[in-house]
Amino acid sequence: MARSPEEIWDVWLEMWNEDPRAALKIVGDEFRVHLPSKQAVFDVSSIRDGAAMADWVAGFRSKFASLRYETNFGPIVDGEFAVWRWYGKAECEGRTGWASDVPGGTIHWVGVDILRIVDGTVREAWTQGVESNEPVASRG
Repeated sequence: MARSPEEIWDVWLEMWNEDPRAALKIVGDEFRVHLPSKQAVFDVSSIRDGAAMADWVAGFRSKFASLRYETNFGPIVDGEFAVWRWYGKAECEGRTGWASDVPGGTIHWVGVDILRIVDGTVREAWTQGVESNEPVASRG
């Protein structure tokens, strides 16, 4: 049975927050990640399946003492596409090369992920995040 967008998102957060190998449960073959800018600091061109996504997420997570994402709202669903707004928090170790990544500091992000879901698997992901001056409260 195909997973619902809500079930996909739960596993997506599991992948980012707990176990990058959760990507193997939901990322389909011929997967693509799209970043919004030519200035993106990550090359996503080699991420084409769940194993590559798991490796990328694990590498990103390893740059921080801790990293956590939560849902602000979503999904908004339109056919194969589902959209979520998220926020994240990372405890820094100075491993990214970003000016804001100061050892012992904290980075907050807000962003949007758009997932194209076909037959219960994620085939494409568009993600855009920006640093925020303060944490974002979840909807309660």
